[in-house]
Amino acid sequence: MTYLEIFVKVAVALALILAACQIIGGLAKYISQPRVVGEMIAGVMLGPTIFGNLFPDLYIQVFPQDVMPFLFVIANIGLSFYMFLVGSEINLSLFNKKLLKDAGVISASALLTPFIFGFLAMIFFGDALNTKEISTFSFTIFMGTAFAITAFPMLARILQDNNIIKTKIGGLAMVSASIQDVISWMLLGLVTVLSIGDSYTKILIMIFGAIIFVLFLFYMVRPFLTYFINKTKNPNQDNTAFSVVIFLLIVCAILTDYLGLYSVFGGFMLGLAMPRKQDFIEAVSIRVKDITLVLFLPVFFAFSGLNTDMTILSKSGILGPTIIILIFAFASKILPLFGSMRLRGYSKKDSFSIASLMNARGLMELIIANIGMMYGLIDQTLYAILVAIAIFTTVSALPLYKLSQKFKN
Repeated sequence: MTYLEIFVKVAVALALILAACQIIGGLAKYISQPRVVGEMIAGVMLGPTIFGNLFPDLYIQVFPQDVMPFLFVIANIGLSFYMFLVGSEINLSLFNKKLLKDAGVISASALLTPFIFGFLAMIFFGDALNTKEISTFSFTIFMGTAFAITAFPMLARILQDNNIIKTKIGGLAMVSASIQDVISWMLLGLVTVLSIGDSYTKILIMIFGAIIFVLFLFYMVRPFLTYFINKTKNPNQDNTAFSVVIFLLIVCAILTDYLGLYSVFGGFMLGLAMPRKQDFIEAVSIRVKDITLVLFLPVFFAFSGLNTDMTILSKSGILGPTIIILIFAFASKILPLFGSMRLRGYSKKDSFSIASLMNARGLMELIIANIGMMYGLIDQTLYAILVAIAIFTTVSALPLYKLSQKFKN
């Protein structure tokens, strides 16, 4: 196949992906759901679940196997960019002692309970879902991470849209979610190393490598960027500063992938380590955000959808476990978050509103599902279940949040 033929095939696939995500995303927004919900659904619709079933010949022509590696590369570069944006938008000034104490208690409960449910999933459904026969410990940690993760970017957007991101409750939600997600990413990295490594050497390399990487970012890269930014007269027009950030972003993605933490962790940590110079952060975000949200993320959703066949879940013996695992996913976040906030003295309204929003997994769940497939931790059935969790928990977030506003303080 010639380069021109490859270009045409990839271009056709991209055109269909962008069109579907724009249309379905717009419809989601019309019914008061975040656009990302529609894009997630569009990704599944483009896969074998709907498009592949209704138009199998056309599906093969539009999404041939030759195109998949190119979509994979675009999607993963985009994810690193996106997680960089997520990290850079975390307001570190929220991390005061009182808020950290409350967030620590809430995060601990919201991290512990999902792993209990992950263990229960292994006990009840291990034979059906753990077809890759990874260890009980690894499967429990993987499922616990899938239950524990929070759709941090969507949470931030909802808090912004409802003008509560700068309130005590908004700050508590942001800090708690960031603590949970950082720990979850590290645990997921541990699972991948445990599953693919043949000795404890790789585990030690990941742990110590991650520590060195984070310290290097905060104590070497951050001061360098601060000095560099201070020398930059106009960050909106200086391409040199922007190119340095993109270079560092790609290097961080490569390093963390090598360590077994997956490339998105590198993007997230670089964003977290960025100097909080507002004009520079905004200049970089404006350049990265548009292309990431309009092109990269829809490609990731489509790539995830192309690997998802929801019809698998209708086969005998799987539908029951799928429903129970969905219940596990809801219970593992809503119950501990609501309970721990009530114990810390928060009202029913505030407790249930935060529990509802932090229950959403969104894009983060899809990333975990793709990591699981990439490293051979899960099969197509469990992959489809995780996609279902991502969609159902995200779709329910706003309705449950609106329901919480009817509670009395």
